[in-house]
Amino acid sequence: MTFADELKALLATQTPMIRVITQEEERFLETLLGLNGGIEQLGITSWDVADGFTTLRRGRRGDFPHTELTLETVVRHIAEKMPEHHILVLKDFQHTWMAKRSLVTRKLRNLAPQFRGSAKTLIMLTPPLPERDDLPAELKPDTVTLEMPLPDYEDLARVVDGFTSRLDSRDQPSDELRHRLIESALGLGSPQARRAMAMAWVTYARLDERAVEAITVQKQETIRKSGTLEYWPASAGEGDVGGLDLMKRWLKKRELGFSKEARANGLPYPKGAALIGIPGTGKSLSAKMLSGLWKLPLLRLDVGALFGSLLGESEGNLRHALQLAETISPCILWVDEMEKAFAGGIHASETSGSGAATRVFGTFLTWMQEHTKPVYVIATANEIEGLPPELMSRFDATFFLDLPNAVERKAIFNIHLKKARVDFPERKFAMSELVEASRGMVGREIARAVVEAQFTAFADGNREIEQGDLCSALGEVVPLSKSHEKVIDRLRRWLTDGRARPASSPETPDSETRPGRRVEV
Repeated sequence: MTFADELKALLATQTPMIRVITQEEERFLETLLGLNGGIEQLGITSWDVADGFTTLRRGRRGDFPHTELTLETVVRHIAEKMPEHHILVLKDFQHTWMAKRSLVTRKLRNLAPQFRGSAKTLIMLTPPLPERDDLPAELKPDTVTLEMPLPDYEDLARVVDGFTSRLDSRDQPSDELRHRLIESALGLGSPQARRAMAMAWVTYARLDERAVEAITVQKQETIRKSGTLEYWPASAGEGDVGGLDLMKRWLKKRELGFSKEARANGLPYPKGAALIGIPGTGKSLSAKMLSGLWKLPLLRLDVGALFGSLLGESEGNLRHALQLAETISPCILWVDEMEKAFAGGIHASETSGSGAATRVFGTFLTWMQEHTKPVYVIATANEIEGLPPELMSRFDATFFLDLPNAVERKAIFNIHLKKARVDFPERKFAMSELVEASRGMVGREIARAVVEAQFTAFADGNREIEQGDLCSALGEVVPLSKSHEKVIDRLRRWLTDGRARPASSPETPDSETRPGRRVEV
């Protein structure tokens, strides 16, 4: 059911009190006034402490008498003067219970049984609140709480069309541009989307591709301010990651799950993949690569920012982040270093006095199992011992990213030398020597060696990088495979024990052979 459907059903069954959580009062009132099926016969009045009563729609049983009232006296006025077949919208009414005004709470409890059967409904509009300031326990049995989602495609289409209807015919966007304007605004509230378009119009005197970019920038900033999500543009292509051929091939096949043909054939949306393994092997870069490969926006979930000091704040932050991802979908949700939030799973409360980690884990686990929107989860982890099996089983696949083999190291050198503005690096350098010198190194270590060679050449008269610069830089690297050999061996057991599949093809005799390297599972 949509939000409008749920609201309509509650009003049709004469629910006495409804709490609606939203920052968009105007859009809620538009939704309320647009309901049909008998709801259009109900009178609607709003009240707030600043402007008092406002008639939104006249009722067949008379209007709500207007008078100057305080937070305390308005409830008594409701009990005495509210006509039948009427809806009263109370704005920011949370201040009554946040101020511990028990008289108001008690009066509302007394009104609930009186309203049943008389088609009277109180709707309390509130912004999202921490659990400590949430609806009092006394009111919860008689109150249904709804959370109004962010505007969907159709909502934003009305915003875009409302804005462009004021423009001259020659300034009207094409169908394709209109679609892109709407898609770029997904994740914004209606006022924010309207403001972003107005800013683009004032800046460029027209709505074109620059307007799409301006709205996207506004969305990036809005998502950043949410505190838990970061928006990444789909700019990193497949070529930015060297090797990992098996994982790339698998991901290309999963991309088909987002097509219309997949929907017509009853295929479910792909859920996600977990990337585990040795630090520096390209797990985070692979998430960005996938965004470029699938041409989908990437949302990075900052698990460290999820946890708040207030009761219920942490899981509330996660729910908000997941709702935002579903609104922007189809998209990719990148859960970076998921062990920080989920290691230990249901036993996390042993190290957390409030049990916040346990509740966050449960919220995410339920969402992974039940969500139906096209949100693909890419989760990365380095410390994997504490990750619970009930979490790992939610992913379509778990890939292990091992030390790069010779073929992969050659590809990594090519990528980073081209970033260093070296044209045709295979013609200028003896790649076989570099590949051999970098044996046992991860991609990050090779990248640092290339940067070190750049500094050496720059300090020596700003000359071009030479073979000796690279070999010297590689010789100074102490790779993780040596400094943390036991840790890496422990990580590799996920692959050898069959708990993960290899991200790269097995070693071949003409590339590099090392006992116990990758095992096909």
